[in-house]
Amino acid sequence: MSEHSSGAAFKEVPVISIAPLVTPDPDPAALRETVEQIGAACLDVGFFYVRDHGIAEADSRELFDAAKKFFALPLEEKMRIRLGITEQFRGYVPLGGEVTGGKTDWHECLDLQPRSGRNADTIAKAAAARSADAHPLDDPGQWPPALPEFRTTVMRAWDQLYGLSGRIAAGMALSLGLDEHHFAPYHGVELSDLRMVHYPPYNETVGRAAPEALPMDEVEHGFGAHVDYGFLAVLQQDEVGGLEVRNPEGQWISAPHIPGTFLVNIGQMMQRWTNDRYRATWHRVTLPGTVDRYSVPFFFEPRYDALIEPLAVCCDADNPPRYEAVEFGPYVVDLFSKAYD
Repeated sequence: MSEHSSGAAFKEVPVISIAPLVTPDPDPAALRETVEQIGAACLDVGFFYVRDHGIAEADSRELFDAAKKFFALPLEEKMRIRLGITEQFRGYVPLGGEVTGGKTDWHECLDLQPRSGRNADTIAKAAAARSADAHPLDDPGQWPPALPEFRTTVMRAWDQLYGLSGRIAAGMALSLGLDEHHFAPYHGVELSDLRMVHYPPYNETVGRAAPEALPMDEVEHGFGAHVDYGFLAVLQQDEVGGLEVRNPEGQWISAPHIPGTFLVNIGQMMQRWTNDRYRATWHRVTLPGTVDRYSVPFFFEPRYDALIEPLAVCCDADNPPRYEAVEFGPYVVDLFSKAYD
C-alpha cells in the first residue's frame, strides 16, 4: 500500500490493467500489483488510464454516435431539455453557458442522471410537497424527443459505467488497506452523472461569428482549469486530444486518447476522505482548433446523504483530520447553486 508521494513531478499519466478487478477469482499477485499501481497513481498523479476494463469498443462507439446525433440537432430541439426548465441541475447547457475561473468555456454539454429510482411524477409531487424525498439533483426524466433511440443507448452505457466505477472504487479501497467493499455503502445512483460534451471548432473567424451573448474576448479554453468536486470520474474521449493535467511543478501534461482505455481521476471528496493522501488534480481542455471534439465523462458519486469524513487509516498523531464531516448531497447542491446562479 502506498502511503507517501514519491515527490517526483509526473511527466505522463500511467496506464493500469484492471483485469483483476473486473474478473472473478483473480490471481492474488495480479490483484496486488493492480492495487499498488492504483494507489501510486492516486498518490502521485490523481489520474490514471484503465485498460482491460470489460466494456466493448463497440459500446463506446455507439455512445459517442448518440452524443454526436444529439449535438447535431437544431438548437431549438436541444433547448427543449435545457438545464433550468426544472429545478434540477440536469439537462442541456448551450455553447458558452459555463464559466470557469471567470472565463467563458467553449463547449456545450448535456448532463443526464437517469437512475434516480424515482420517476418524474414522483419527483414533481415530492418537490411540491417540499418532501425530503426530492432533492435538486434528481433528474425529471428529460430525453431529447427527436432521438427516440437515445435513451436505450445511454441507459446501457450508464449501467456499464456505474458497475465499472464501483470496481475501480474497490481497487482504491484496497490500495488504502481497507476491505474492497468499504466504499460500497456510500455509493448512490441518485447523484452520479453521465455528461456528454461537444467542443465545436474554434478560431478567430468562428469567434467573430459567435452569438453576441458570448463574451468571446474571455474565451481561453474549451474547459478552464478546475478540479472535480466528487468521488471519481471515468472519461471516454475521442482522438482529437486537448485534455491536460497539471503536475506539482505547474507543468501541463497531455492526457490524450489511448485506444482501449478510459481515463480515471479522483475528485475533492476522495481527497477529503483520504485526508489529503490522495489529491484531486487540476485539469483543463484546450480549444479544439479546426475540428469538433467530443468526450463523455461519467461522474461516480456518493449517496445524497453520505457523510464524508477523513478515514481513520489516513489519520494519525502527526496527520490529524484536516476536514470536518460533510453530507455530500447538500454540499454539492450548494456548489451547483453557485455555478448555475
